[in-house]
Amino acid sequence: MKKALTIVAILTTSLIAMPTLTNSAFAATEQVVKLGDLSNFETIASDTLTLVSKGDMTAAEKRITDFETAWDNAEPTLYPKDKSGWSVIDDAADKAISSLRATKPDQGRAKMAVSGLVKALHP
Repeated sequence: MKKALTIVAILTTSLIAMPTLTNSAFAATEQVVKLGDLSNFETIASDTLTLVSKGDMTAAEKRITDFETAWDNAEPTLYPKDKSGWSVIDDAADKAISSLRATKPDQGRAKMAVSGLVKALHP
């Protein structure tokens, strides 16, 4: 009997949690869809993350500058499409940029910040 109650509790919890997870994933995907094709930004952010992972902080800082320039140039087009979605990515980009422009960039912090940017671009 205890096993049956445990199984029912697990199944009930799973069913209750599932819509929440599905709705969160849908909302994140919807954010990206509203902004349009972000693949160019994803490529630059991924390149930056690869450079940070290799410890090439100078090259990573140059590559994140490529991201910053492209992002700033696209702002007039992207921002009106989804102000909230744009702001989430912009905040993540600011953190990544700051981490790489620190006087002495910390590889671990930069990796976390740039990973956050990659995730924001591709939830």
